[in-house]
Amino acid sequence: MATIQADFDSYMLWYYSGHPYEALIYVYKAGKYVGRIVFFKDGAAIPANASYPEPSIHYPLSRFNDVMMILREEKPLYLFLNLDNKIGMVATSNLEPAGEQEGV
Repeated sequence: MATIQADFDSYMLWYYSGHPYEALIYVYKAGKYVGRIVFFKDGAAIPANASYPEPSIHYPLSRFNDVMMILREEKPLYLFLNLDNKIGMVATSNLEPAGEQEGV
């Protein structure tokens, strides 16, 4: 199983109007671009996750708030992409204590 994992510690956000993407988040590790998270209109065809060679993980816009909450509240984080079946994810990279709210 060929996979890509990209740890990241910061991000930049673009929330579009009149563009095929509804929102785009670039993620960075120590200031270096390591991947992106792309949001498409709800109900639109969502392209398969891909690599360019960095992972590009795709979601419907209805998942935007869920992903933003993870970016704001959790750390450390990474993008993961299985190159064989194109399954991708945004994930935590450590065990998370139950009931803990980082950032509070």
